Amino acid sequence: MKKQLVTSSVFRFIERIIVVVTSLLLTPFLIEVLGQQDYGLWILIISVLGWFNVIDLGFSTAVQRYIVLALESDDHKKVNVIFSTAFALFGALGLFAASCLLILAQFPELFGVDENTAPTLLIALSVLSMKVFWDFLMNSFHGIFSGLLRFDIDANLSSLNAISKALLVFYLVTEFNIYGAIFATLAADFLTNILKVFFAKRLYKNLKFSVKDVSAKELKSLFSFSKHVLAGGVAQTLNSKVDPILVTRLFDLSTVAIYSIASRLTGHIQAFVSSVTGIFGPVFTKMVARDENMAQIFTRIASINTFSATALFLPLLIFGGVFIRLWVGDEFESSIYILNILVFSFMCKAVSTAVRNVLLAQANHKLISIVNLLGAIFNIGLSIILSQYWGVLGVASGTAIGFFISDVVLSLVLLNHYNDFRLIPIIKCFCISIIIVFGLGLTGQYFVDLYMQRTWWSLVVYSVCSFPMIVLVCWFSLLDKGLRAKLVNLLKVKIQSKRAKTRS
Repeated sequence: MKKQLVTSSVFRFIERIIVVVTSLLLTPFLIEVLGQQDYGLWILIISVLGWFNVIDLGFSTAVQRYIVLALESDDHKKVNVIFSTAFALFGALGLFAASCLLILAQFPELFGVDENTAPTLLIALSVLSMKVFWDFLMNSFHGIFSGLLRFDIDANLSSLNAISKALLVFYLVTEFNIYGAIFATLAADFLTNILKVFFAKRLYKNLKFSVKDVSAKELKSLFSFSKHVLAGGVAQTLNSKVDPILVTRLFDLSTVAIYSIASRLTGHIQAFVSSVTGIFGPVFTKMVARDENMAQIFTRIASINTFSATALFLPLLIFGGVFIRLWVGDEFESSIYILNILVFSFMCKAVSTAVRNVLLAQANHKLISIVNLLGAIFNIGLSIILSQYWGVLGVASGTAIGFFISDVVLSLVLLNHYNDFRLIPIIKCFCISIIIVFGLGLTGQYFVDLYMQRTWWSLVVYSVCSFPMIVLVCWFSLLDKGLRAKLVNLLKVKIQSKRAKTRS
């Protein structure tokens, strides 16, 4: 299992590199070709699509959990019953979500766009309703990949999706504007979805869909688990997707473009962190199936989450300002201040990710929705209030406070409610990470802006040279001696295994 986790983590990390590189290349291209106004519209369109993930009603999490449990019991019939039920369910939910998007597209004025932009938004959302339907169907197959800990396959297909989409965008956007980006998105998704079906079947040869296997009893069981995930999913979507819509309503599409530069950079780094932390959910579920104590492993995984977030967000804070100026120009300089605030928001998720994985594995997730909903309420309310005083920085500040309340304070309270895990090590680790990130980060940002030449070559040299030192600081500050030893031994085993394969 450890070998699969390491392999999956490596491929997920490579996937994120590919996704980030293609995104970084595309963003200045899209801003130049579309203009700041239409680029802001494209960001709004992508954000609206993300809202419809809520309609999966938490079933994707439930399906993954039940498939893991069925695979652990080696029950092929049970796996197919869950898969068939999930496929039929997600097909129905996908049709419902796509229909809702089609209806919503008829009222573009709800999103705060002007009458000149409204027709483009209407057409874009209508066409992309197909993507929403496909995405729902694919949730059934993700359960197989995660159940068998084969995140590497999912990661490789995601990499293919990013590359093919980027190539199509470069080719089509110049001639077809936003519509070129829409077609590129649909074409890339269609290709990778076909491959997902092929590899899921190849990976688990007994996998098949049968109408006879669609079970009302299984559906009821899935709903019993997922009903408490639903409100949490709504709240999480509010937290992560509401900012572009708030900025559009409070300001304009040009400001959305400025905000999205900071939001996308922090989102990319969070995705890198998730490539490491996101593989631990099935591990907790397997431990529950075996009735194993999770106290120690939880503390260590939470430390790994915090270590990963600190080691990756600290370089962003130090070099983010120079990068933004080189990447999209001085006209986006205000994005730097937004980025500094949003970094804190995503640092908070290092704590909540581990807590959420444990509680979902234990089926103690009933109150997660309340926690997330309270965070979303604080996020939206404070963003609106603070925007009146600090403008777009107020929106970012409201987001940061909302994340801290839900992802740190209330998540730890909830964990303590269901488990007797020691919280002091988690709190200590989080506080140290914040001191490191903002103490070294803002200091480094000041000296980089003051002394470093603003060239790509200087940025690469300084960041490459500083990263090993950052990792060392985080390694000794955030990981205990026993965990460091285990990680080193695991790395040694992996290297020896690679060498053995090479010799043979």
